[in-house]
Amino acid sequence: MGIFASRILDSGLRRISMLLIAFYLGLTALAAQCKQVQNCAAGKCEMVGGTEICTECATNGNVPINGECTPKGNAADKCKKANGNELVDDKTCGKCENTYFMYKGGCYQLGSDVALLVCNDQTVSPGGRNAVAGVCTECNAAGGFFKSPEAADTTDSCISCSDTTGVQVNGGNTYKGVENCVVCAAPERGTGNENKIAVCESCLEGFFVASNKAVCTRCTDNDNCAKCDAGENKCTKCKATANKPYLKKGETEDSNTCVNSNECTTDKTYFTDDTDDPTHGKMCKKCSEGIADCKKCAPSSPSALATVSAIVCTECTTQTNKPNVAGTGCFTCSVDGCSNCSENDVCEKCGPNKKVSPGRKSCVDSCPENSIDDNSVCTCNDGYSPDDAGTSCVAASTNKSGLSTGAIAGISVAVVVVVAGLVGFLCWWFICRGKA
Repeated sequence: MGIFASRILDSGLRRISMLLIAFYLGLTALAAQCKQVQNCAAGKCEMVGGTEICTECATNGNVPINGECTPKGNAADKCKKANGNELVDDKTCGKCENTYFMYKGGCYQLGSDVALLVCNDQTVSPGGRNAVAGVCTECNAAGGFFKSPEAADTTDSCISCSDTTGVQVNGGNTYKGVENCVVCAAPERGTGNENKIAVCESCLEGFFVASNKAVCTRCTDNDNCAKCDAGENKCTKCKATANKPYLKKGETEDSNTCVNSNECTTDKTYFTDDTDDPTHGKMCKKCSEGIADCKKCAPSSPSALATVSAIVCTECTTQTNKPNVAGTGCFTCSVDGCSNCSENDVCEKCGPNKKVSPGRKSCVDSCPENSIDDNSVCTCNDGYSPDDAGTSCVAASTNKSGLSTGAIAGISVAVVVVVAGLVGFLCWWFICRGKA
């Protein structure tokens, strides 16, 4: 990205994009070999986010303005010697004026693209928060910078969280960052010739903040681990593009480690989930985290995406439970010989050479009379339904109550008597009493 980017986007969008670029590129200023033809002195280039800046010019009378070497005549209202005098044969700025602030030997205009990587201030406005000429009042903390406790127009206002060389102010205190730190807070102001170190709050991927917040310690598996805890140095998030991008959690010896897909699914008790969890990234999860009570699982198809919804359960944890045929749940399944239950104790599929009975309550050798074999499931013909035992198919009008014929006849007679008595009473009430 050039130093002067397109102004088509409004300042708000431009500012957000700059913050994101700074974050993903490590949020740090690093010494670099100059690539752009901008008359920088040898080795006097640094990267701020994705932008190369010059920290010293090769030609006398040229100074860095917004990171580019600029003739002193064009820099007169922006850059001066430290004592305020005009530039002569200087190669760096000693003091910044008006809407410019000091950073790494150059002056940067508030609100410009490259300045926003370092400082959040916009152009100075009378009475506004940016009323101090030559100084940045709010450094880009999200971009990896902290404000110097002694910010002035003759010294750097903002310092990178990873700058271990630091900035010395007028031969006195030196303010430094922490190696591999990306987000930090400013230290307290020094009382003399002190080295004051920033308070690190977040480190680069593969490092964690030590308890004293003054060191970023490398994670044990730095190649694959993006984040790890400060206690046992166990990984809490893996690098999405690493060879082992899945964080395996659990109670096993290899818990909180980064694994690849094969290592995750070898024993079929875990599955890979490519969902990018904000805290843990891609994960290697227990089957039971996808389907309750599931012990072993597998992808629903070879081409299925690695997500919770794309797995099927093949074995349940509870011994009396079995998965349904679709593999979407585990159910109580005490039916002898049944391999899959669709609901609690409702058999869906039997073992080899067995068929599911009409009532789904047992496994049988063959389907009973008045039923058909539908993929090893006995289904009653039209007009028939399973009996109470679930093993036979009986006509829908057939007595399934278990009462004797005599009992049924007696009940029928009793019903007739009751109905006749009721009719007689109604006749007496409406006819006989009406004549009285």
